[in-house]
Amino acid sequence: MTALDDPASLDADRSGMFGHIRALGHEIVRAWRNNESLSLPALPPSLDSVVVAGMGGSATAGDYFATLCSATAPIPVVVVRGGALPAFASDRTLVVVSSYSGETSESLACYDEARAQGAPVIAITAGGTLKARAAADGVPVVAIDYVSPPRAAIAHTIAPLLRLGAMLELCPADDIAVDDAANECESFICGKLAPAISSAENPAKLTAQALWRRVPLVLGGEHLAPVTTRFKNQLAENGKTLAIAETLPEAAHNIVVGLQTADDDASRIGVVGDGRDAGVIRTTRGTSPEHAGAWDFKACTNAHRDRPWRLCLVLPGAASWHRPHANPRNRTHAGSLRRSVSGTNLNAPDRRATPL
Repeated sequence: MTALDDPASLDADRSGMFGHIRALGHEIVRAWRNNESLSLPALPPSLDSVVVAGMGGSATAGDYFATLCSATAPIPVVVVRGGALPAFASDRTLVVVSSYSGETSESLACYDEARAQGAPVIAITAGGTLKARAAADGVPVVAIDYVSPPRAAIAHTIAPLLRLGAMLELCPADDIAVDDAANECESFICGKLAPAISSAENPAKLTAQALWRRVPLVLGGEHLAPVTTRFKNQLAENGKTLAIAETLPEAAHNIVVGLQTADDDASRIGVVGDGRDAGVIRTTRGTSPEHAGAWDFKACTNAHRDRPWRLCLVLPGAASWHRPHANPRNRTHAGSLRRSVSGTNLNAPDRRATPL
């Protein structure tokens, strides 16, 4: 038994984050059904692009959506994290502005710019200035009716995008696919990730333990690019942990060179990623066996390439939720943080290069 198996550690979850993780399957079905009659603005007959504008957790769904669309959409679907639309945006661009709070300044700036250009706009929000401004302008509003931190409301930001994708034939999404995704989430959470499941059999706890005292390096194939970003951001917001996210095969052409010369810091970085990509980092650019051992993967998923949106919504949240239980700097977990993880003294330096 480790500190992560101590029932008292659940008391540290003051925001109820694991409850949001557990509800994900149910909520994505509910949000999908709630948006069955999604209202669209008047669209030009020659729609030539879609832009999803958002920041932080509100942009995450856009990342998943854009990646899904990249394989099938006849027009580009891009995500904007900032206060300005891309130069190509015009009255033939559908702009989806996503802001959970409705008060994100960058998202509001994109809304105003889209309106000024005469672009069709949809707003996804729980309220605030964005909802009020859109209502006054006659812009369709997808109202988020789920109370949570923005990053935990991903079911309610991705579902309307999937509906939009299906309506415009940008991506494959239907009742069967969404139900299957929800069932997979619920099965994975209940069967693998529940807090009551011991560390020896719980992938989220194993990942959190493997990353203890390390800077996580999250690697994923192109189809998992939004997942690597999500994992990094969840580690920051849930786990209060600095992390790095990179995409393969690009990372295998540059970052591996840095890994080969990082002997002294090998024990300070933990690598997590799709298990099927593990060989890439070991074989590209002449990575030696001794380095391959120190930089081994903690495989998090074997997500299928044609369904990146249905997969890794769960594990990044669960692993990052466990991560602060071993972080003495996170005062919200003070009761459990002074315990040892796997018998390791949390206050003692540890520079051993242990394969993950």
